[in-house]
Amino acid sequence: MDETGMDFLTLDGMSVTTLEAIARRAIVLAAQWDGRTMPRVLAGQRVGIITDLPGWRNPTALALGATEMGAVCVPVGAPLEGGEAIEDLAGYLDNWFDILAVRTPSLRKLQRLAGLLEAPVLNLRTNDNHPIEALGDLSFALARRGSWEGMRVAVVAPAGNILQSWIEAAAVLPICVTQISHPSFYATEPTEKLKQCADLAPLKEADLVVTDCWPKGASPAQQAHLAGLQITADVLADCRNDVMFIPCPPVMRGQEVSAEAMADPKCMSRAAKAFLLHVQNAVLETVRKG
Repeated sequence: MDETGMDFLTLDGMSVTTLEAIARRAIVLAAQWDGRTMPRVLAGQRVGIITDLPGWRNPTALALGATEMGAVCVPVGAPLEGGEAIEDLAGYLDNWFDILAVRTPSLRKLQRLAGLLEAPVLNLRTNDNHPIEALGDLSFALARRGSWEGMRVAVVAPAGNILQSWIEAAAVLPICVTQISHPSFYATEPTEKLKQCADLAPLKEADLVVTDCWPKGASPAQQAHLAGLQITADVLADCRNDVMFIPCPPVMRGQEVSAEAMADPKCMSRAAKAFLLHVQNAVLETVRKG
């Protein structure tokens, strides 16, 4: 696989071969991380990190993981949402960096930056999608199952960047995704591989259950419906014994999940989110030049 110099912006912009290769490489890197034997394959790479959006997990994992693999990581105070023209930013950033990792509100602006930059761009999150978050969970699931074939994913969440990345994943991977939410929060983008349901019935057959935070500004009727979709210990008891429950942080106990569900053995959030670092390292190794 030769993907050097490519951008990593959306999951449906990648081939199934590339996504599986990245995930399997992340599994290898996870073992090397635990053994403190990380390969220094990013030595000489200069990585810039732009954070226009709040959140600490992905940028922290990116800086730590890339440094462990030999890269130099530098925070860049150059917001895409600022007043400076993106074409100017691209030129200046290309003077100094080999890879750019970016959290920014607009996927469209990130795609524009990527189109102008010679350096590959890694999407750490936009308001439109969050590909690394989903690919980290997918890598964890691959490590446990050995294959994605036929995997049933229940995403208990409103339309948003988490659900969108699972929709992207379903477009290229052999998985089936069901959104569970109040109908007013259904994703409106049509796709053959997305099912939608207003209750928790699909959880009984799910291999993987993902949650996202409740939408802001929900009406009392919508809130009442969402309360019935909360993942509790009783809900998990009705799921398959081998289900992987991976709530997306930051988790709001008492809303999308209960405190008891977070302590349930089927909740694998901590172990799964370790793969944020490993999959980002695998992506950096894949896209690096030279």
